[in-house]
Amino acid sequence: MAPSSSRKRRYSSSNDDQTGMDELLCGIPLIDLTESDDEEPFPEDFDDLSDDDEEDAGEPNVGALPRGQATGAGRTITAAPLPGYRFVASITTDMGTEITIDANVELMEGDVASGDFLRVKRIMQHRQSGNVMLRGILFRRAFLMDRMLKKAQNEICAILVDVNPSIADPALSDHLADVPVKCVGLLREILLTNIPFAGYYGSKKWNDRSFRDRAAMSAKTANDEGVLCCRWKRVQYVEPARKIGHSGALLSLRQPETDLGVGIPDAALVYWWRFCEAKGHGPSAFPTGTVLDLTSDRAGVASTPKSRKRARQDSPAAYVTKTVEKTTVQNEETISTDARGNRVVSRKGRSESVYETQFMPTPKRNTKRLDDRGISNADLTALMSEPRTHFDFLAGGGGATTGAESKGSVITLLLDKSIDACNTLRVAFPGARILNMVLGDFFHHDDGRSYQVVTAHISFPCKTYSGAHTAPGQDDEMNDDAACSVEDIFRKTRPKVATFEQTDAMVVYHRKNYHVWRRMIRDITSASYSVRWRVLDATEHDSPSKRDRLIIHAACPGHPVPTFPPPRAGPKRTANDVLAQVVSMRIEEHMQAYTKFTHAKAPLPDYDVPLSKTITCKGGDGDIYPNGRRSFTMQELAILAGFPWWRKFAVACMTKLREIIGNAVPAGLAADMYEMVHRSLDQGEEEMAQWLFDAGLLGEEDVVAMREKQKKRREDAETEAARKDGALRPRERKQSSKPKATQAPIVLDEDDVITID
Repeated sequence: MAPSSSRKRRYSSSNDDQTGMDELLCGIPLIDLTESDDEEPFPEDFDDLSDDDEEDAGEPNVGALPRGQATGAGRTITAAPLPGYRFVASITTDMGTEITIDANVELMEGDVASGDFLRVKRIMQHRQSGNVMLRGILFRRAFLMDRMLKKAQNEICAILVDVNPSIADPALSDHLADVPVKCVGLLREILLTNIPFAGYYGSKKWNDRSFRDRAAMSAKTANDEGVLCCRWKRVQYVEPARKIGHSGALLSLRQPETDLGVGIPDAALVYWWRFCEAKGHGPSAFPTGTVLDLTSDRAGVASTPKSRKRARQDSPAAYVTKTVEKTTVQNEETISTDARGNRVVSRKGRSESVYETQFMPTPKRNTKRLDDRGISNADLTALMSEPRTHFDFLAGGGGATTGAESKGSVITLLLDKSIDACNTLRVAFPGARILNMVLGDFFHHDDGRSYQVVTAHISFPCKTYSGAHTAPGQDDEMNDDAACSVEDIFRKTRPKVATFEQTDAMVVYHRKNYHVWRRMIRDITSASYSVRWRVLDATEHDSPSKRDRLIIHAACPGHPVPTFPPPRAGPKRTANDVLAQVVSMRIEEHMQAYTKFTHAKAPLPDYDVPLSKTITCKGGDGDIYPNGRRSFTMQELAILAGFPWWRKFAVACMTKLREIIGNAVPAGLAADMYEMVHRSLDQGEEEMAQWLFDAGLLGEEDVVAMREKQKKRREDAETEAARKDGALRPRERKQSSKPKATQAPIVLDEDDVITID
């Protein structure tokens, strides 16, 4: 349903134009492009940033991204015109509006604004009828993005549909939409920027390029005439009909995508989010407190604001000049009334080119000076190669943590409410700090320590959202609360990259879980984190049992978002491969436990392929040993669930062990995920190094040292993985003939575990 609007812009189209449109669309399959009925109208005086999430009247469709007035989508900037059409430089509508390349227009749905906009990149005119089609970047108001973005007036989002899944970060100019000129309303001003929207950060305020930074105007005037800011792009990938919505992305714009003069370096945003935002500073192109003294002969003189200003004025050699051609467009608007009494607005535009000299600092001549608010040079160097600390929330058995560690993450903090899970985590990760508490208590826990990390993994409880969950459970409310805590986690830990793992039912069962799913995405984007998601099959990532999981990758402002790992080459691991491996292992006594069946189970699954039944927190229907007379042992179950053979588990009863094992992320899948995460971290460090180098704060030797650290980190991770998985292969170890004494329960040190009642 189109949003209501107090202004109705009438666009009169001739009969010839309508005939031409019918001729154009003849034989082209049309799609219902109307907005879903579950969106409320856009109020006239509205700037709501609340998190309300009322139930919608209609059933939401997680995958169908409405295309508005677009009759075609996914066109590249170099694509040929439609059949029978040719490209032209400009056109003038019946209302006298001149449309040129790079003009921004508002799209209408009948007589009312549709909430969509178009930046024109191509203008096509029919050779015979003269009918006109526009091809450009499609935008939509943020409040119409199915509540995946917070409601904010005059914030818009670019729409990219029919994107090839192999394209991780599609360019705006390569996924254009075709729109009939009859849908065009008024010309609008649209800015593409990567500066975060200040309204997301409470009372903090900075110049975010929105209409709020200009002359005061009413909400209605701003809605009708104010500048529109695009900071996001929504990507919908091409998928089979029954899997639409199983993958997608909502990405903040990167600096190369922004308009000239309204973006800042992406690395500057990373630095701002992790070190400055919590102190109330706004984004800046340079580190907070950094002073560039451009006069090398005055390096020893005390630096004050007045002296720095005088030095810049007296030292033109400290600058280089660049002449830039700028084109200014001036629009003249004439308002008249036609014979029927209708208000007619005519606009004529003219452009002129001026040449402006810009003074640019010369980084090579700068000397680094920091005032007492800044950070040291050592800290600047550390920005390029931070220790890759990792925090796993609701870690359970540590499946995701195991995979992250195998790729070089430094396991620093692990949190879980179960003491049995914490016992196992202490055994598996003795160098990590274990927090035994519920997630809500963590946000209020203040012990004076910093919890800032480079990466974080979050696995919210999935029972509530599983397709098998048909009746209310006692923990449903607590699980829902946990799923609403994403923004709180980000603000306390400020990770560069965060990963999520969740049941695929989150996007498969639309009616049941969609309200939770979009709320989770909105919490991620409310912190200005970019996000992409996809359902992955764990058997394609070295897991010997079937497990389809929804994987989410998020990255902080300015940081590249990790892509998803491709399937591993070679045959998949089978259940028999695992069972043959376990035979030669030395197994701890508590991991030899199993359940004996009263009667032999039949029929048995095929063990020469990956186990077709998912390992669950109760074992699942596939928890049957090939002889049909017993369940798998706890060790067999752990490896079938994806744990490596060398992982240790603390002593616990079978019920607790099955719960820990069944809820874990397959370690092979996690390892492949974090391979991509570390690649994105490498890219982010390269961007950080380039930013600091361009600012003159670091030299070439610092960049070389950073790259050497990256290389050593990768080599150390590969060596450790080979040591664990190669040097001590289970087949080379003999089964112990002596019975092993029962392992005592693990007692956790007070410094390592915090228990909150």
